[in-house]
Amino acid sequence: MNSTIYFNKQIGVGILRDRIAAFRGSKHFELKHVTDHVIAAIAVPGTGSLGNATIIDLGDATMVVDTFLTPQAASDLKEAATSITGRPVTYVVNTHWHSDHTSGNQVFVPEALIISTTATREIMDTFSRQRIAQYRENTEQMNQAIHQQEIQLQQETDEKLKREMAWDNASDREFMQMLPDLIHTVPAITFNQQMVIHGSQCTVQLLTFGGGHTQSDTILYIPEEKIVITGDLVLSKHHPVLANANPQEWRRILEQIEQLGVETIIPGHGDVCSLQELHDVKGYIQDMLALVTEAVKTKQSIDDIEVPHNYKEWSFTTYFKSNLSKIHTLITESET
Repeated sequence: MNSTIYFNKQIGVGILRDRIAAFRGSKHFELKHVTDHVIAAIAVPGTGSLGNATIIDLGDATMVVDTFLTPQAASDLKEAATSITGRPVTYVVNTHWHSDHTSGNQVFVPEALIISTTATREIMDTFSRQRIAQYRENTEQMNQAIHQQEIQLQQETDEKLKREMAWDNASDREFMQMLPDLIHTVPAITFNQQMVIHGSQCTVQLLTFGGGHTQSDTILYIPEEKIVITGDLVLSKHHPVLANANPQEWRRILEQIEQLGVETIIPGHGDVCSLQELHDVKGYIQDMLALVTEAVKTKQSIDDIEVPHNYKEWSFTTYFKSNLSKIHTLITESET
């Protein structure tokens, strides 16, 4: 390696680390230096972030991937991005339509261009918009539901589940507090298969292989650094959420991500990870399909299925039962 290039690169890394350290911090996320150009914003449980975000320094522009559950968390993210890169945010990418990845969009416009797949934007402009209107019309019932969750929380004896329920409850409260000020903001630019954004020092490929976690999922691939930002297609030590999922397509998409030659993954939830966590998600989906298929075959109630040993320590435990129910519905519907 040319010694001058190496020396300049080390200076760049030092400056980036210093800027991360100089950021005042946020209760919503922890910043993690991944490479010379990529900083992960890992969500702190029980706050208005919920899902992870990423800051990418393109050299002559700044990109943010996903915008958290609340504008308050997104405001801290925007401050972090601008202070670390030394320039305003130019691009925001929504990996999928779920609110914990999109509700902070309003903070970044009009300065930044928001990007998603065409299908994701359509869902955000219809279903998501209608759902937010319903939330506003039913705030009293939603607050009552949160109160009931608090009662259940006090009665829970499993300490791990109790901790997770407390995190969920705190995030729900933050969401309700920001709801009156939420401005539903949809992407301005869309793509259907691939978009490439070239910066002076970093190139990012926006790719979609279809829908697995949701009806349409975007990944961001940085080939020079063998990094992929997956949204919720990959989670690190968290139960995947199957509510809007196509499990078979999800596994197919993960196999396509594997073929990119990835070494580092910034997941939708959990810490920065590797292909091992991608394999874990594939295994989880396969295990869930097998468990429910066997239950249907033997006429066993899915309520009797316990969390397998491999996943007992994972977060998002409360999604296990709803995941079983989702797969049960898919299997029984396919048989009729």
